[in-house]
Amino acid sequence: MTTIDPETKLAEVYAADNGQQLAAIYDDWAASYDRDLTAFGYRNPAVAAGMIGRHVALGGGTILDAGCGTGLLGEILSYMGYDDLAGIDLSQGMLDQSAAKSVYASLQQMALGGDLAFEDGRFSAVVSFGVLTAGHAPPSSLDEMIRITKPGGHVIFSLSNMVYEPLGFKEKLAALEADGKWREVERTPFFQVMPGSVTEAQVESCIFVYRVSS
Repeated sequence: MTTIDPETKLAEVYAADNGQQLAAIYDDWAASYDRDLTAFGYRNPAVAAGMIGRHVALGGGTILDAGCGTGLLGEILSYMGYDDLAGIDLSQGMLDQSAAKSVYASLQQMALGGDLAFEDGRFSAVVSFGVLTAGHAPPSSLDEMIRITKPGGHVIFSLSNMVYEPLGFKEKLAALEADGKWREVERTPFFQVMPGSVTEAQVESCIFVYRVSS
């Protein structure tokens, strides 16, 4: 069996030219992804779960994990009592790993960046971590995330220092608030995402919480 170098996989992810290539990389990485990110000290799921627990009530409706990957976050949320979870991801290999955890009520192969096959206001919250980034999902993804969240629900997501200003996310967040689409509730400081990774040494993440307007 071929040994996968996680640092190489991270570099490949950032260098991917399109969604098809990115999906293939994640498909190949899926089986060892949890182990590799845990070894890197991946902090997003723990901090994300804390922010979700603070703002999203148990039993309030379905939470969409947009870009659920192998279900690292979904598994943590299930331990916290969230039992109505849906997940989407562009990689079928990642979705297969999520399915094996048996914590999502539904899983679909779907990617942020285009139209999402859900009705308006379908979810009580939409959460997305490590997905709104270079080569994955552009700032325009936020419009669809808002559309499928019920009025008064929350959109909770991470942005890294590598994309927040350079790729226009900061301006997009402000424009959506100015247009009355949502309001910011809370954000964390920027923190190092994977302290054990050389590739991610300069990457810091901030988690944002927005409430969709009624």
